[in-house]
Amino acid sequence: MTTVADRASLITRLLTRDGQQDPGPVFGELHALGEVHRSPFIGRLVTSYRAADALMRNPHVGKSRPDGRRGLPDEDVHASRRLLNATMLIADPPDHTRLRRLVNKAFTPRAVGDLRATIEGLIAARLDEITERAAAGEDVDLMDTLAFPLPVTVIGRLVGMPDADLPPFRTLIGDLSTVLDAITDDAELAAADSAADTMLDYFAGLVRERRAHPRDDLTTALIEARDTGDRLTEHELLTMLSLLFLAGFETTTHLIGNGILALLRHPDQLAKLRADPDLMPSAVEELLRYDLPTQTVSRITHARVTLPDGTVIPKNRFLLISLGAAHWDPRVFTHPERLDILRDEAPTLSFGSGIHYCLGAGLARLEARLVFGELLRRFPEITLAAEPERRINNAIRGLTRLPVTLRTRPAR
Repeated sequence: MTTVADRASLITRLLTRDGQQDPGPVFGELHALGEVHRSPFIGRLVTSYRAADALMRNPHVGKSRPDGRRGLPDEDVHASRRLLNATMLIADPPDHTRLRRLVNKAFTPRAVGDLRATIEGLIAARLDEITERAAAGEDVDLMDTLAFPLPVTVIGRLVGMPDADLPPFRTLIGDLSTVLDAITDDAELAAADSAADTMLDYFAGLVRERRAHPRDDLTTALIEARDTGDRLTEHELLTMLSLLFLAGFETTTHLIGNGILALLRHPDQLAKLRADPDLMPSAVEELLRYDLPTQTVSRITHARVTLPDGTVIPKNRFLLISLGAAHWDPRVFTHPERLDILRDEAPTLSFGSGIHYCLGAGLARLEARLVFGELLRRFPEITLAAEPERRINNAIRGLTRLPVTLRTRPAR
């Protein structure tokens, strides 16, 4: 008989370094035990695809706490939680609807398509530098040279930031994102609070500059919305810019890093993709399923909720939804532990579902398709030069280092 202690032990394993290096076996054991699991320290852990999708779409499941305040606690003490609580990431309607509407037009399919040439140019510049180093016989860290700098530059251009201002944001965003983790220690919170203060100060300066000298960028558009009475407060303006960096950078960076690593560890799938580049859209969807960047999202029930399997969750219960486990649900995906770029079984939940579906999903997909396509075109052989280093975080799964050896194509 399975006990609460058994389930708690499995959940604890997910929080360890070893568990985060390879969570698949734990996902498998949890799936065998059910769809929702009680935990003494994170409320309920949701692991099934059906339950995860249903909860994210349910209008009676949201972000606000039982006292009506935004989801992250201790916002009066921690600047990082105060920042995120002011954003649409942690908001319920009607605030969420209002905030999302203000930035929606920057991420429409047409707007994303208009960025394609810019993204292609940035990728070419990055890969030119990588090609020079590879031709000189150097191994290259693809996180440092490609996966980190590309997305941060894309979102920086969208917001209207000078490229020279971007390098510190790699560390700032990494520190800030730790507050999304289910378990955070004092040192991580202190670093996150410092990052929040630094980012808000920076964007306050950018807003002052754009008020004096407007441009055709998203910062100017948000200022105009705020200054023409669309109910965007000054703090919401600054936190919106911070959120755009957090969401637009973290997810895409780790989609690129995790995706490259998955392909290198599955040479049969890499060979299929090289042989037929038209498989790229399907490959990106499978890479999002297999090793997605956003591992968990949190919700709170605002009413009694019944899940597809009949499980009843009372009102005011905290839920940690494991998107990673949902993507490895054997009830939905045949042999979920296998990478299969031809897979066509269920839509990815990597960008959420329902009203909180990620605005930047189209942009992340475009960047990934273009990066993977050009990387494979330029380099006929890519191999791991050393074991990659993984970031230890329960909410965001990614790498800090991805050292590779690249063979360039002969000059014509």
